[in-house]
Amino acid sequence: MKKGNRQAGPALKHSLGQNFILDAGLQNELAALTGLDSEAEVLEIGAGSGMLTQALAERVKHVTAVELDREMIPYLKVAVLNCPNVTVVHADILRFDWQAFAEEHGAFHIAANLPYHVTTALLTRLTELDLPIQSMHLMLQKESAEKLCAGPGEEGYGPLTLRLQWEYEPEIRKYLPREVFTPPPRVDSAFISLTRKSAPPAQVSDEKKLFEVIKAAFALRRKTLLNNLMNRYGLNRKQTLAWLSSASIPENARAEQLGIEAFVELANLMRREE
Repeated sequence: MKKGNRQAGPALKHSLGQNFILDAGLQNELAALTGLDSEAEVLEIGAGSGMLTQALAERVKHVTAVELDREMIPYLKVAVLNCPNVTVVHADILRFDWQAFAEEHGAFHIAANLPYHVTTALLTRLTELDLPIQSMHLMLQKESAEKLCAGPGEEGYGPLTLRLQWEYEPEIRKYLPREVFTPPPRVDSAFISLTRKSAPPAQVSDEKKLFEVIKAAFALRRKTLLNNLMNRYGLNRKQTLAWLSSASIPENARAEQLGIEAFVELANLMRREE
């Protein structure tokens, strides 16, 4: 598949977090790191100038390239002119109709060079929807990517990390210095893959209850798990201590010290006694 013709694009917008990689070789490397093949249906978020779009299009069945910046759309369409398996869509990904896309395309993969200020909102939204996402391949701020890989006791470990790790296996594929972007952002970046697990890491009776408990446990990070649960559920100390004891959780434990298995045990216990 030939590359589309390229021409000078519009001025990049800081307000939209536009920081592009203009090195075609590096974009091809990133596309290869996704491991996606000719059967893959891909939704690309923030397609921008279309360089990653081109690299993906050479490897996968179809790419839906979503771009928010209306002024960028004509340049994106030119970039993929010779890529018949690319559909360009002008849309705000935070208002995107994910259910309609899934109904039309079935199981799909996500690729994105996300504006860093929308990362948490978008990933939180995706965890709230029941979508057939098989994998996500994301360019994130280095610290954000490391948080998604964090374990108990590590910096950044929290509800979003636990929620994503419940369904996906995160792996940082490549670190990228700020200098490879145009214009350079203020931080370094990392390209991370999140691959859907064949099964959750533990058996839970009620997933909704599990993540409700996790959210409550992290509500006030300076407080112990005991205090956060008492505050959230209006429990007395004796009852809460009994639940923690039954789940083999120390009285003075904080949420960030616990693995997913402990939260599952606690959620299962609380569900049985409700």
